Amino acid sequence: MTAMERLDRLFLLLINRPAGHDPLLDSVLFNVADSTILQGGLFVTFYWWLWFDGRTRRREVVVGLLGGVAAVVVSRILQLGLPFHQRPLHTPGLGLHLPLGVDPATLNTFSSFPSDHAVLFFALAVPLWSRSRGLGAAAMAWALVIICLPRVYLGYHWPSDVIAGAVIGVALAVVLRPLLLASRLPDRIVRFETTHPAAFYAASCLVTLELAVMFYDLRHFALDTVHLARTLAA
Repeated sequence: MTAMERLDRLFLLLINRPAGHDPLLDSVLFNVADSTILQGGLFVTFYWWLWFDGRTRRREVVVGLLGGVAAVVVSRILQLGLPFHQRPLHTPGLGLHLPLGVDPATLNTFSSFPSDHAVLFFALAVPLWSRSRGLGAAAMAWALVIICLPRVYLGYHWPSDVIAGAVIGVALAVVLRPLLLASRLPDRIVRFETTHPAAFYAASCLVTLELAVMFYDLRHFALDTVHLARTLAA
């Protein structure tokens, strides 16, 4: 076991120590980790507020959301392309305290590295720094404390999954932002809102809804399609 792995286990077990002893604490953290409103819902709602507040250029809002979509795609590619990383919940001999109400089989077919939640929500927090440093810092604190730490407590992720996800999300947003701002794509999207408002807002509601749930439906439809194709080919 490397020094990094020992540190990972040390911090994980420290965060997880109260689990399994207090039903109320376990229930609260489970519900927080499972809450669409407290996670993607809040971020997406705030981006909608920026769209209508009149002080933020709408192309900046588009760039931030496009960065979020890219973050979901990149995190999924990394999870599938990198060697499979077992979640703490499924690591034998770890000494993890199973939180009350958590199914031990949860997410057992998905690699834990990097944390896709950390990648997405830290990527969405970066553009908010251009509006206000305090706002950007608050968004990152929310992403860490409300979104990511409960997932470590529940055994879904190692601390290193979250740290790596945060670094990837921030780096991705920092790299993509100037490239997107220099392109014509944000202007075309903003112009489409002016020329076709009904189609724009219908499509935007659908896209931001899927972004809030990290394209959960599309990912599972894709998995079902792959399984069906394999069954038919067998």
